[in-house]
Amino acid sequence: MFVKGVAKRASFLISVATIPFLLGYHAVSILMFSLIAFMMQFFRDPERNIPSEDNIIVAPADGRRLSGKIDRIKRVGSDYPLIDRIFPNGGEAILISTFMSPFDVHVNRAPVSGRVIYTEHTDGKFRVARSRVLTENERNLIVIETEHGNVGVVQIAGFIARRIVQYVNEGDYVERGSRIGMIRFGSRVDLILPENCEVLVKTGSRSVAGETVVARFVKPKSDRKN
Repeated sequence: MFVKGVAKRASFLISVATIPFLLGYHAVSILMFSLIAFMMQFFRDPERNIPSEDNIIVAPADGRRLSGKIDRIKRVGSDYPLIDRIFPNGGEAILISTFMSPFDVHVNRAPVSGRVIYTEHTDGKFRVARSRVLTENERNLIVIETEHGNVGVVQIAGFIARRIVQYVNEGDYVERGSRIGMIRFGSRVDLILPENCEVLVKTGSRSVAGETVVARFVKPKSDRKN
């Protein structure tokens, strides 16, 4: 399965790529077919087996191949630039960052079921997605309200990734594991969780969007400020 519209474009490009082959320009045709295969690899969108257990939180992004991995897990507060949009009343949160390589699936999925209560897109630069990206790079925030508290997903563009796409709007209800957007050609996705969560993965773990259980809620919402 591929991102919507990619299969149709690929079919057209394959038809075009056969023309130089028929005219004897085999090298040109091979190059075109290679580029088409490269594009289809980037824009694949496989179905996922979404776990159904209660109170769990799944990975919003793939980090399964090459350098793609969960590369940071830590507690954050006012030092995280978008924290006030996710938790207007303040407090600490848990940050799980996933670095997506150009060869990972680029579609992002909802980590929890709930109502999208806030989205914010910020234009910016396209630096390598590891340094000062939250203040300089293009980024997109999606806040999902659940019975346990708010959960934030931050899509961050990088040096190669030049476009962030959001599939959902404020007011939409999303199911855990459903598609909420994509970052073309990889980059980084931050998952911001309330304090009432137990993290179930470690730094360096591989993740599969919509399938890997990264955390679970352990306390009722009333136990924390939100």
